[in-house]
Amino acid sequence: HRGVELGNIFKLGTRYSTSMDCYFLDEDGKRKPVVMGSYGIGVGRLLASVAEEHSDENGLVWPASIAPYSVHLVALKGGTEEADALYDELEAAGIDLLYDDRAESPGVMFNDADLLGSPVRLTVSKRSLEAGGVETKLRHESERGMTKRGEVVAWVQSTLNELIAPLEAAADRAPKQAD
Repeated sequence: HRGVELGNIFKLGTRYSTSMDCYFLDEDGKRKPVVMGSYGIGVGRLLASVAEEHSDENGLVWPASIAPYSVHLVALKGGTEEADALYDELEAAGIDLLYDDRAESPGVMFNDADLLGSPVRLTVSKRSLEAGGVETKLRHESERGMTKRGEVVAWVQSTLNELIAPLEAAADRAPKQAD
């Protein structure tokens, strides 16, 4: 088994407690300085370990539970107005999303979406709207789907819940600490 050092602990001793006049009374009633320690999680180390475990040849594959953005919304030619409206709906539903409406080719936009690794990609284009919906793709899968325009927010919410459910189930099975 491999391990990753994500946190660190420092023994600070009594240096700071003495300077802050922080003392306690021991069992004999004697005044003594508090012995202090410090613990921290290295955010950079944490991100590096996530990237190492959750990536492929195209970029990051963020787990839904910790993704900075749950959805990467891509607006292609002919779909910008509808994508703007969908952005507002998703944001109103409390979904964190990244909106790509750059004047780039679809290939560049899709490659960038894969590189950034949000769990869900939604694409609004003239073609998807003519087909009656929005193209959907999960980052960890290669298949693309289509969801009716009026059902997209519910589909995203349901999909994110499904992606997070295994983690919640594992947490429920974990031993509980006594109070």
